[in-house]
Amino acid sequence: MPVWVPVWALAWALVWVMIAGYGPLAVTAAAADGPVAVPADGPTAPSQSAASPVSAATSSPLVLESIQLQGTERTPLSTVLLYLPLEPGEAVDQAGLVAAVDELRRSALFARVAFFTKPGSERGRLILVLEVTEHRFDVRFGVGNTDLDGWYLIPVMLAADNLFGHGERIDLQWRFGFRQNGFLLNFAVPRFGDGRNYWGTSLGVLQTDRPYYFDGVEFRHRVDFGNLGFALGRRLTGAWTGEVALAFEKVDADSTSTANNDAPGGGIHDGDVIDFDILPPAIQAGVGVQRRTIARVDLRLDSRSKATVAGSPVSGFWGRLKMEHFFQGTESFSAVNVDLRGYRSLAGGIVAGRARAAAVGENAAFYDRLYLGGMYTVRGFPTNSLSAPGGDTGLWNASAEYRGPIIGRGPTARLGGVLFIDTGASGGGGFSQFTGVSAGAGFGVRLRFWWLGWLGLDVGFPLTTSPVDEAFHVNATLGWSF
Repeated sequence: MPVWVPVWALAWALVWVMIAGYGPLAVTAAAADGPVAVPADGPTAPSQSAASPVSAATSSPLVLESIQLQGTERTPLSTVLLYLPLEPGEAVDQAGLVAAVDELRRSALFARVAFFTKPGSERGRLILVLEVTEHRFDVRFGVGNTDLDGWYLIPVMLAADNLFGHGERIDLQWRFGFRQNGFLLNFAVPRFGDGRNYWGTSLGVLQTDRPYYFDGVEFRHRVDFGNLGFALGRRLTGAWTGEVALAFEKVDADSTSTANNDAPGGGIHDGDVIDFDILPPAIQAGVGVQRRTIARVDLRLDSRSKATVAGSPVSGFWGRLKMEHFFQGTESFSAVNVDLRGYRSLAGGIVAGRARAAAVGENAAFYDRLYLGGMYTVRGFPTNSLSAPGGDTGLWNASAEYRGPIIGRGPTARLGGVLFIDTGASGGGGFSQFTGVSAGAGFGVRLRFWWLGWLGLDVGFPLTTSPVDEAFHVNATLGWSF
């Protein structure tokens, strides 16, 4: 059965769930993929009002009579209630009030949130007063990551959060990474309807350098993307989120590649431009302009704990099932990706594991195909070096890590370390023509640095045959590998 059949079946099911409401589902905010940004002057911890909340001596729950807002000019209470897990008429105690306000703070609906309570109209009732500061136009920094290109910096982001008072987020960001550079304009409504739905749209242009290996030489091929995308999602039960998306994309793959190192036997030198006539056939096939429409269905699980050790969750799982269909005339194809990650505390550190499998159709160009080797698959080998120049149509990889603090403890650690082992295989014909299993192991460090988060350096040693002549390979990264 073609992959697009279950893609559209799941898409229609998700849309129906969002329209129908699907019963009394639990309200849980799942963390979305994408950039994490902080204000240019650094993060500001929200302060609690000096006025006392519910008295610590009050052990029995009270009834929340009403919620009042102070400091708002454009945000109605109806918007706040989408982010605050409390409603008038509910029974509350001190712990519940503090937890609910913390949830509102984490949503970043406001720049600052403080609160206090006052007596209600009769004994046993209280009024919650929220003192808030609305966002202005901000200049921010941040980091993010994508499936294909890894982590990137956001040196400048112009943001206008909650501009119209409905929780919307608008930003224009410059993305800069090791092999990518571009601009992205985003508009998103994180919650609407019953508070579990969200939608967004984005317009972006991105220049990338896609690496591939041939005869021991790393080549980089420029591929430019222009994209207009729309996404609609719903937080389902517990930690589950479903999303459907549609994108209109233009891809322009250059007609030349550039060598990134000298050939072992000579003849090709670092910086040499490789003309179209002598490119590998699989690269030649992807050269030129391609216009296409991409339909995507996502199902995500995120039960990771908020508690961390050296920037890594101490427990829980993160998972994703992503199915896509690329409509591009007679060269249309489908893709599927399954990714599962787990975390568990052990002896003062964290054991983390990952398993992933992916497949794409035979019509996929080299820039849409799968590659093995490097920071996010099998360390100890250069990026993409374990796959053919034109990429593969099937891939699996698995990793196990032990992470722990070196300087500091728990979430306040400044320096962390990691021991890892990675393995994986890839090939053509989906999963039927794999070329053999590759494995690597090694160690690394992570340094927490202001708004950049965790800067990393991993040293991997190949445990199987390497396509290049090196005893080890070093990768730099932002954050953990998964």
